[in-house]
Amino acid sequence: MSSFTDIIDKHLNIWSDTNRERRRKAIEEIYSERCIVVDPFYPEAFRGHDALMTLIDEVQEKFPGFVFSKKSQDEHHNIAKFSWFYGPAGEPSVVTGEDIFIIEEGLIQQLYIFIDKTEE
Repeated sequence: MSSFTDIIDKHLNIWSDTNRERRRKAIEEIYSERCIVVDPFYPEAFRGHDALMTLIDEVQEKFPGFVFSKKSQDEHHNIAKFSWFYGPAGEPSVVTGEDIFIIEEGLIQQLYIFIDKTEE
């Protein structure tokens, strides 16, 4: 099993990566095929790799050139949480938030996204 830090870092890279082929391959490495992603801006959960790709495409389209960076992390048992910044590379963050993972068998099974601040 990958360490929590490895999974979190890969997750942030996936969400920042605009290369769809590379992103899809990375998703398959750390997310369960049946993963569930809950985002506060959508009424329904996203389920599976294809839906996750769609969500990331939408976020990247809305915020072109933005990247994620980790602020802090904590974990215990099979749960990890971490705070993040999102904004143009090298500039102040526009969005901040926190993600919570449930990890089983080394893969993200569930992802809950919380948004603290947006400046749209």
